[in-house]
Amino acid sequence: MGRIIEEIYVWKLPVRMYHWINALCITVLFVSGLYIASPFLNPPIGEAVWFKQMSIFRFLHFTAAFIFIANYLFRMYWALFGYDKYARFAGFRPWSPKWWGKPFREQMASYLFLRSDEPRYIGHNPVAAMSYFIFIFLGSLFMIFTGLAMYGENNPGGFTDTMFGWLIPLFGSSYNLHIVHHSAAWIFPFYVILHLYAVFRHDVVDRTSVTSSIITGYKHKVEDEPSLD
Repeated sequence: MGRIIEEIYVWKLPVRMYHWINALCITVLFVSGLYIASPFLNPPIGEAVWFKQMSIFRFLHFTAAFIFIANYLFRMYWALFGYDKYARFAGFRPWSPKWWGKPFREQMASYLFLRSDEPRYIGHNPVAAMSYFIFIFLGSLFMIFTGLAMYGENNPGGFTDTMFGWLIPLFGSSYNLHIVHHSAAWIFPFYVILHLYAVFRHDVVDRTSVTSSIITGYKHKVEDEPSLD
């Protein structure tokens, strides 16, 4: 019995660009955020006014944040109105009991090595779609709102402070909001670990070229070819 391999163009260029821009922004945001929360570079001996490590990291953090927001808004537009059927939200219905039915349970069991056969999907499988919704959609939205609330403190009464400043009293104080924002950031490295595990596992188990697909856009659909004997 042979194997039939079909190339399918799954991730269009806008989705691939979003993915890598998002990955870069999250990396810069996380590293710079760690430094802002706990500076680990000691300035040389001399007048402190000449050393600007903190201002540089804050600039990197704010720049990456606004690129991250723009990229996020583009992805939401593409998910709702784009012509890419594999990247849209059309089939994502976690409020429906059917969503948590057999396909979701089978995929979760496969990830946990509780079943030998691998359910195959061209786009996102139900578990991947749910993880993206929780970590990327909701997690990013929370970080954007809390981050803009803190950024608005630089200009009290300004647009950002007016739009998002209500979050500060909601969390009790600016200090509490900083703690929550910093703590929630650790969701992203945790998600990256799960994401890489799932991607590499798909490549090893079902040979669909998931890893390279986010670069080339193409995934492989592999099927068994019936024997002629």
